[in-house]
Amino acid sequence: MKQIKISKYSSGFTFIELIIIIIILGILGVAAFSRIVNNLDPIKVRAAIEQITSDIEQSKAISMAHHDTVSIVFDTLNDSYTIYKGPSGSQTVYTDYLGSNSGVISFDQSEYEGVDISNANFGGSTQLSFDTWGNTISGGTITLNTNNIITVQTLTGQWSISTP
Repeated sequence: MKQIKISKYSSGFTFIELIIIIIILGILGVAAFSRIVNNLDPIKVRAAIEQITSDIEQSKAISMAHHDTVSIVFDTLNDSYTIYKGPSGSQTVYTDYLGSNSGVISFDQSEYEGVDISNANFGGSTQLSFDTWGNTISGGTITLNTNNIITVQTLTGQWSISTP
């Protein structure tokens, strides 16, 4: 008959050692995740700038294509803006505007969370309008998070961005 020799010490990890390793990895994972989340704000602001400038160009093109006035009206309280068609006084919401929710583009969505439309001023109004030829009726600025400024030129509608 064969005898089986049982060793007092076996190679491998104990249950306690595995638990400690899992806890350490969890702590490192949480630290890395929070660091990544905190660094997303500049990316979200840049995405919002891209959205606004794209909509400015699109609105300008629509005004020329449809030979109609197109306006972007900014709502700084709700961090959103609405696209309208038609001349002042008889404007209607452009409900089927691409990428909008019935003509409204809102920065309350998760991809823009933390982006604030601090100010929008176009000759004393929050409305940026393009006439039937695509000309800007009144230039001005849009400010995001108090230090990212989009400047829109009168007449040409050319925009520029100044960021910190």
